[in-house]
Amino acid sequence: MKFFADTASLEEIENCFSKGVDDGITTNPKIMEDTGDLSKGFIEACKNLVNKYPHVPVSLETDLRGINMEKFEEQEDSKIKNILLEQAYELKSLGSNIIVKIPMCMGGLMAAEELKKQDIKTNITACISPYQALLATKYGKGYVSMFANRMLDSHILEMSGYNLEEVLKKSDWKDIAKQNKDKYFDAAWEMTLKEIAYVANKTKQTECELIIGSIRSPEDIYKIASASPQVITIPSKIVKNLGKIEELKNLGRKFGNTISLSNTINHPMTLYTLKEFENSANAYRNN
Repeated sequence: MKFFADTASLEEIENCFSKGVDDGITTNPKIMEDTGDLSKGFIEACKNLVNKYPHVPVSLETDLRGINMEKFEEQEDSKIKNILLEQAYELKSLGSNIIVKIPMCMGGLMAAEELKKQDIKTNITACISPYQALLATKYGKGYVSMFANRMLDSHILEMSGYNLEEVLKKSDWKDIAKQNKDKYFDAAWEMTLKEIAYVANKTKQTECELIIGSIRSPEDIYKIASASPQVITIPSKIVKNLGKIEELKNLGRKFGNTISLSNTINHPMTLYTLKEFENSANAYRNN
């Protein structure tokens, strides 16, 4: 396994790399808002990362440029594709090591497919279901990203009897998940890890590697490592509390490869996550 630093802070990246979490860097709009130096704007913040770390893959994310996220699924796929491609070319121009992050949606897959034709590597992100991730491997070249704790939350909520699409509209859905955590935590993690292991195994036959993000604790790393994704991307605050990083990178997979697959590109948690990212992008874009 490879370990990437999940931050846009040069100081945090230096700390992560000194600990052995040094195989790459990932960002998203929320990470850029929280940890990036946006004093001179988004593109300058991206240049800072690329100039300091030209020798590792750096994932920089496109955004949806103010599209009404409440009506996102009504938008034309071709419109989203063009919005993403325009940014993709600008980001790629910053350095040969740039990996263009593309949101999981049909327009995003169309953009990734076009970039693949031009041998531009992508990281199709915010995948929650195995079906989404495996579909992404057919369109992009480079990476697909699944969000472990967003997968976990989804499983806890569904195991608790909630309709995921409806409960995510509630402002307190995270509290609802926490209230049901004790009862379903172990089963939800087992399902999440089986799905990660399944996708990791399948991606070996593609031009993509699987990145697992959305890490909340050092314990998460040990769990996820047991499913052996190709990459885990880790926030700096988690890296500080990790030990034996080289041993972690070499853990063997402990889960089988039989799971149930959905057959839809859409997932309520993906949409929720993209809304969060768009809010962050709007915040720094408007400064």
